[in-house]
Amino acid sequence: MKTLLITLIMFTSLGCFAQTNYEKSMGQALDMWQSGKAKEAAVEFEKIAAAEKGNWIPKYYQALTLISSSFYIQDETEKANALAKINTLFPTDTKDLNAEWLILKGLAGTSDLISDPMTKAMTLTPEIMGYYEAALQLEPNNPRAIVSLAEFNINSKRFTGGDTKAECESLTKALPLFAAEKNKTPFYPTWGKERAETLLKDCK
Repeated sequence: MKTLLITLIMFTSLGCFAQTNYEKSMGQALDMWQSGKAKEAAVEFEKIAAAEKGNWIPKYYQALTLISSSFYIQDETEKANALAKINTLFPTDTKDLNAEWLILKGLAGTSDLISDPMTKAMTLTPEIMGYYEAALQLEPNNPRAIVSLAEFNINSKRFTGGDTKAECESLTKALPLFAAEKNKTPFYPTWGKERAETLLKDCK
């Protein structure tokens, strides 16, 4: 579970965009993150978000960077503080909670859950699944929502038992949906295909 986001993220190519200051800054922050400088990248995304107040993408990547890092935090207090910081980045107005934000809320909840699954599973499991299901209600063919829900259920069934055939079928369904995504917004989320492929290998 702790390797969830490291293998899951696929960075958007910059080649098809004119290089505005925003795009250069985003590209540099993404490169920084990819090179392992997660804290520095999160700071850069925060700066970009402050300058691009009407653009949700930089804050989204700030949250995604912090969530991916939070999976590796062992200290209970440090992790609680990190998750509290992440929670301040989510939109407070429900109309701004698009499918991509809802997926991140599910991932943040998962990071919280794995810190103490015996205590937190009962409360957080329905909450996490609710975020993924809400994302799918908004975008039934969002491959990140499909993959994230499938992975969460697969990991849950490793502890509770149960057949993962349905989840494996969902992963198979998700693969062609990545190629079908046509959003033209620069840096719009595209991650998830590599993670789906990795999970599918365990289905065989």
